[in-house]
Amino acid sequence: MKLKSILLAAGLLLTGLAHADTVALWSYSPDRGGIISTKPTYTDNGNASFDPLGVATTFVSQAGSSDTTAGSMALNTAGYAAQGTGDRTTGVRFSIDTTGFENIVLSFDQRNSATASAWTALQYTLDGENWIEATTFRMLRDSVFVKGLGFDFSDIAGVDNNANFAVQLVSMFAPGTQGYSATGASSNYGTAGTIRYDMVLFAGSLIPEVEVPEVPEPASILLTLAALGAMGVSIRRRKQA
Repeated sequence: MKLKSILLAAGLLLTGLAHADTVALWSYSPDRGGIISTKPTYTDNGNASFDPLGVATTFVSQAGSSDTTAGSMALNTAGYAAQGTGDRTTGVRFSIDTTGFENIVLSFDQRNSATASAWTALQYTLDGENWIEATTFRMLRDSVFVKGLGFDFSDIAGVDNNANFAVQLVSMFAPGTQGYSATGASSNYGTAGTIRYDMVLFAGSLIPEVEVPEVPEPASILLTLAALGAMGVSIRRRKQA
């Protein structure tokens, strides 16, 4: 199975899906009461949640992200692991119920400070317990949003129609090393580094409903058999005549 990482163009939230439905979205927009929280802005099934993984979260400006909604914010994460410790343990987790959907695609915007880890691993689970690494991202620019990062899960068996599906984005050591690499070219990694997320979108297509032929009631079957029997008797009588 080939896992496909994708950089989604601005304004295009899906690859290969002309007509897509939103399964879950975190845009950090104020609710009707004007409150911004880590709850999803929208979920189709009503079953989606967010969990921080060893980091503190606050809401900050979303300027530069793909979200232009007035009053919206971005999720800021801080307090990542010390240099040389906690590889792939700190970050954010999004749990999404994909029941009724297939061809799931993830899209999100990310902004790293100069001292944040340049490398992030995207992991997913099908059972809520065992995690599989889908791909990794390397941020080459600091202090600006990189829009439309994403991953296409449509080829991965088990993601569709799954109430236990979840993903997590966790800071990781630079490949082949035992430590984090800073995002800023002239910076050193530090625990004061921050990572912002915005417009975290899971989209997919509705699974077509399969029409199941109606099974006749036993009484209907008996009546049909009786009618066929009567027809047989009538035919024999005609032949005898």
